[in-house]
Amino acid sequence: MNRPVLTLLTAALAAHAGALTSQAAAEAQARTILPRLTLDDKIGQLSMAHVFRFTEGGRSAPIRADADATFRTLRPGTLLNGGGDAPQPNTPRGWADFLARLDTLGRANNPQGLPAVFGTDAVHGVNNVPAATLYPHNLGLGAAFDPALTREVALATAQDLRALNMGWTFAPVADVGRDPRWGRYYETFGESPWLVADQVEASVDGLQSGGVAATLKHFAGYGLPSLGMDRANAEISARAMHEVFLPPFRAGIRAGALSVMANSGSVNGVPVHASRTLLTDLLRSELGFQGLLVSDWNDIERLITTYRTHTDLVRAAAASVNAGIDVYMVPNSVEAYQGALKEAVQSGLVSEARLDEATLRVLTFKARLGLLDAPLTGSGVLNDHRDLARRAAAATLTLLENPADTLPIRRGRVLVTGPAMDSAAIQLGGWSVNWQGVGKGNVPDVPKVATLAPALKAAAPAGVTVSALPETKRPQLLTAAKGADVIVVAVGEAPGAESQANNPHLSLPDGQITLLRDLLATGKPVVAVLMAGRPLILPSDVQSRLSGLVMAYLPGTQGGAALADALYGRAGFPGRLPFTWPDSLTQVGLWSDRPAEGAGETPLPLYPLGYGLDYTTSVARDLTVTPGPDGVTAQATLTNTGERAGTVTVLLRASLPASGALQATSRPVGVLRAVLKPGESRAVQVTVPHERLSSWVGDAYGPGAWQLLPGQYTLNAGDGKATLSLP
Repeated sequence: MNRPVLTLLTAALAAHAGALTSQAAAEAQARTILPRLTLDDKIGQLSMAHVFRFTEGGRSAPIRADADATFRTLRPGTLLNGGGDAPQPNTPRGWADFLARLDTLGRANNPQGLPAVFGTDAVHGVNNVPAATLYPHNLGLGAAFDPALTREVALATAQDLRALNMGWTFAPVADVGRDPRWGRYYETFGESPWLVADQVEASVDGLQSGGVAATLKHFAGYGLPSLGMDRANAEISARAMHEVFLPPFRAGIRAGALSVMANSGSVNGVPVHASRTLLTDLLRSELGFQGLLVSDWNDIERLITTYRTHTDLVRAAAASVNAGIDVYMVPNSVEAYQGALKEAVQSGLVSEARLDEATLRVLTFKARLGLLDAPLTGSGVLNDHRDLARRAAAATLTLLENPADTLPIRRGRVLVTGPAMDSAAIQLGGWSVNWQGVGKGNVPDVPKVATLAPALKAAAPAGVTVSALPETKRPQLLTAAKGADVIVVAVGEAPGAESQANNPHLSLPDGQITLLRDLLATGKPVVAVLMAGRPLILPSDVQSRLSGLVMAYLPGTQGGAALADALYGRAGFPGRLPFTWPDSLTQVGLWSDRPAEGAGETPLPLYPLGYGLDYTTSVARDLTVTPGPDGVTAQATLTNTGERAGTVTVLLRASLPASGALQATSRPVGVLRAVLKPGESRAVQVTVPHERLSSWVGDAYGPGAWQLLPGQYTLNAGDGKATLSLP
């Protein structure tokens, strides 16, 4: 066998096994192709077309008989489906066959036989496919504070993606969630930059270990929109950008993320899709990103229609490509964009060198996935990940109130009600089968979901009887409530995504508040289970009278089963809040790392970051810190002081020396975590790199820089406290 054939075979086998080709080898392969492409070919490679351009009627339907002609016209380098758009049938085999056919057509009709790489939003499992397992959304995984679990979920997602011939996911979200009113808050891992960074790194590693390209999104500053409105302008200082919003992206880039998606919004009045400072100077020069930068949905056209910062598509295309965008996600007007970009190149608004640079990145991206060597061969068979989904959901559950030890439920008559007690839509949230969630849009399929009421019935221990009534049957419900020993009320937000999921008042629907009040008026213990993508503010007369409050986030396919285990005491509540829970709307913006301002007063939230109760108690003591050449090793003794096994999770916080600017009272820099038996103690340690203890030093305007300031640093974990001097 000659060497070129052996090289190709080795690359193909590696791709089949899920391994990614190295950056150097992939770029070398791409450079042999680039000179053979014409101007039109290159522009095609930089265009992302919707798969419905190739289907009958431009909808969920079979591939058109003349789809080959569409490939020859568009020459697309990349393809995507919208959130919830799918082939027919929307089955694993249907997806695998559909994408394999598109792959074959692309290789036969695109220039140089180049395949068009397919990208999709698989953000909590392969969420467009009803038969797939769906996991808790990122906010819930953030509550587990367990990056190893996040990696396991990401790897399982990658395995399913590859089985369906999908090699590129627009995940993970690396935004730091700083405003819970925002409709994408639940897609973040939480509010604390360095703790989010750990989760992002794990997600990238899991996805790409499974042979799927990860996408860090949305670079950068998307998590602080004005008034909590999606795609609103964010006013962010250079200090906040570096200390708050960049750490997760830096972590994802170090983990090797192959792609980054630009922020759909604007920062300091400049749309990010037209910001060279953010997309080139910051992302590539400062953070060292070498991969593919893709736009978000239709966001170059938004420069004209929404932001009105550019007068026509030629100038908008030139501004975006020159800012750093390599691939335009242009679902509906590919020809218009290609014509505009061609005019921009021919008129000198975009240089041929910049066009070549972007095209080379696309080709390198495909080579890294092994797509230039072998066609797609996905099996069309999904793995059974229900056990993982149940473990993941169980790890997220956070107990907020249990004043009279109503939980766990051990005996008596349990009445279950509420709109979320048997709702796949509420339990799964947005980006589930459809973009806006189950039951919305053009996809009617409802996946099999273990919901709460059936799970409580099926898992009831001896001595417990369970009945369920919908909240719509109010007279019968209130009569049954008077005969119950415990009432479990499952409430939550309707599913949604992006702007449609904004919640400006952080409230439940009025009808659900009325339901809670009606049930509390019976005088029976009421346990509220909240399925939501953010902290919600309950009226004080409701909050103060609850006998139990459980935050379940959006727990995924097996959420009901995991909740039943916890409510019955077969499992505990290991989750801890990955955000600060405000007690009123005026506290939006009260983050755990917010510095004292004005008169030096810092109000107390309803629940702080890291808060959570369990069926056991614990302490963290004897914190020691040992400096090293690259960071500090912190060690504390965690002890389970209760009578039941449980997960002890303690946030490690650092107070930094004065920097000339406001500093956080304490900055979360790591997590100490252990699963302990009753009475068990264990020494747990974590290494804190120097960058997590560094400050962005500079004035209000002008240049700044990271510095590890000389002085005293204080670290806290539970009851433990230690100080040291650095550097």
